[in-house]
Amino acid sequence: MIDSVGYLLDGFVIILGAVLSVAAWKAYKKSGMKSILLLFLAFLMFVAKKVIENFHLIKTSLSSEILDVISTTFELLILILFFIALIRRD
Repeated sequence: MIDSVGYLLDGFVIILGAVLSVAAWKAYKKSGMKSILLLFLAFLMFVAKKVIENFHLIKTSLSSEILDVISTTFELLILILFFIALIRRD
């Protein structure tokens, strides 16, 4: 029961991240601001991170340690992109 709720919430997070990515992309195309492009990339990477975290449902032969390292690397990159987007002046 708890697992299915977790997977449902992950699905909502993936959908919300995708919607935010599309919104950021449209804002970038309209304004041309590089900081919005960085936000777009961060949202896109967040969606990819969530997909990778749930990849074990599709491919059970992958070790969880590898998925954890990849997921943590994505988190670090997302935080760096958010930080650069915040301090960047357009």
